[in-house]
Amino acid sequence: MRNVPFSDYIKAIGKGQRGARHLTFEEAYDAMSQLLDEKIAPEQAGAFLMLLRMQEESVDELKGFIQACRERVSPQLSECKFNLDIGCYAGKRRQLPWYLLSVALLVQAGYRICLHGASEPGSQRYYASHALPALGLPLADSIEKAQKDVDQFGVCYLDLGIALKPLDRIIKMRELFGLRSCANTLARLLNPSKAPFAIQGVYHTHLDERHAAVNQTFTDQASLVFRGDGGDPEINRDRDTHLYFTRSGTIEKINLPEAKGWALKEQGFTSDTMLSVWRGKFSHGYGEQAVIASLSGYLMLLENLNIEQAISKAEQYWQMRNKEALPFH
Repeated sequence: MRNVPFSDYIKAIGKGQRGARHLTFEEAYDAMSQLLDEKIAPEQAGAFLMLLRMQEESVDELKGFIQACRERVSPQLSECKFNLDIGCYAGKRRQLPWYLLSVALLVQAGYRICLHGASEPGSQRYYASHALPALGLPLADSIEKAQKDVDQFGVCYLDLGIALKPLDRIIKMRELFGLRSCANTLARLLNPSKAPFAIQGVYHTHLDERHAAVNQTFTDQASLVFRGDGGDPEINRDRDTHLYFTRSGTIEKINLPEAKGWALKEQGFTSDTMLSVWRGKFSHGYGEQAVIASLSGYLMLLENLNIEQAISKAEQYWQMRNKEALPFH
């Protein structure tokens, strides 16, 4: 697909209820390539993103978009040989990011993990990047620093602005539009570290199914996607959670039923609460259930365990954690 005016793509998706259509894979790939490379006018970018927001992206469009994104990620990051890639993009409004303690337990079990995310200053959400330094993990300011962090800590956190700056630029357009764009979906699907396992948390209904359908095309990775708390990769036991595992092009849906209890809204968003629970000085009903449930889902993906096996192993990891040290040390 060469030398196609970008206005043709805007026309295709914006020609009214009867005339509009979805883009083909090839068209989507070319359109996103032009958008990422800033070969179009800002007005065209805004019109395109908001029209996509209105009709929602098709699976073929997402496939084309993510192909264009992945081609622009530096291959340097994948040299770290990560086991697991986790996108941290939603941020929390009701609860703390307890899934980060699940990540810490995996690291202590020997897994090498790449965390990546973005923050939107006007959202008033509590992001992974806000909590991690107090939990013992610095934020990498370059790919070289991410490489050093994973060698030292077994995990790194890399802002999307470093992993793929053009996509981060699109995400931050939300400040102008007041609405999310497809970039939020693409960042979760990105797997910039090229790890063989990837975990994606989503918020909106049916996005888990759409992610799983896109994940089917990634033959070099196994994936887990679910509707997480606030849209982050954290299992909330206050409701049933459908886990979509994708391996070798095949989707398996497993239901993790809700647990007894009721989660109160967090009154103060501070990592001190998470540290107190980690150290065994404070009990937090929602937090501890979220840690074990999220870790269980991660282990089901990584080690192909059933629910009972994964929960048992997660509980064991939680009981055996090093309470005297920071989660990431």
